[in-house]
Amino acid sequence: MSQNSTKAMILAAGLGTRLQPLTQNTPKALILIHHKPLIVYSLKLLKKYGFKEVLINLHHLGELIEKELGDGQKFGLKLTYSWEPTLLGTGGGVKKAQSFFGNQPFLVLNSDILIDLNLKQLFAFHKKKRGIATMVVRPREPESPYTPILLGRTDRVLEIGSTKIKAKRSSVSYTGLQILEPRFLNYLPENQESCIIRQGYQSALDAKEKIYGSLYTGYWNDLGTLDRYRQAESDLKSRKVKLSYLKRQS
Repeated sequence: MSQNSTKAMILAAGLGTRLQPLTQNTPKALILIHHKPLIVYSLKLLKKYGFKEVLINLHHLGELIEKELGDGQKFGLKLTYSWEPTLLGTGGGVKKAQSFFGNQPFLVLNSDILIDLNLKQLFAFHKKKRGIATMVVRPREPESPYTPILLGRTDRVLEIGSTKIKAKRSSVSYTGLQILEPRFLNYLPENQESCIIRQGYQSALDAKEKIYGSLYTGYWNDLGTLDRYRQAESDLKSRKVKLSYLKRQS
């Protein structure tokens, strides 16, 4: 993998409605988690593994994100922004940025997750499997609200979202981080709102494309709710969790 040519996108255009009142005047990407804006954790993870160019999509209070992060120089990254006057969803946002990615596989992650994943190993997994996409997945907890995914013996994704796979012991859930081949974007509609799972992955599965799941068992938190936000704050403040890409956690 040539990290010099690999680009990443952070999805940061969401409204953050489940985090009200924290997101009333602050975009979700900028809420503070242990003294740092949430999106900074993603930027530091990308920097650790050699990424140089990162695109961030913006909508709700996006001007505050752009003002805070600037051109990315202070993070050792080159940041560019994709504005969405109308929200395009996880699929539409990535599709709109198609020209940014070029002809190399690229990383896409949600701005509201904390994860400590070895991205070099992830790209090696993706290259070995030679699929159209690699979803980072984790063991699915009972009664989990997250979409169930069924993996086969070779880590190939067999089904996504079917109610009948919820009870299966081998089902996993998506973490919000993935590697995509440029041709994956052909499965997303042009110039309209779409979901990367429902329109992108499901369409690719229907077309018999090879999609794989890379199992991750380390620390992960999706800060979509106030309870999960408080949990993440507690995890870092108590030093219960130490993220490898932070040089020092005070």
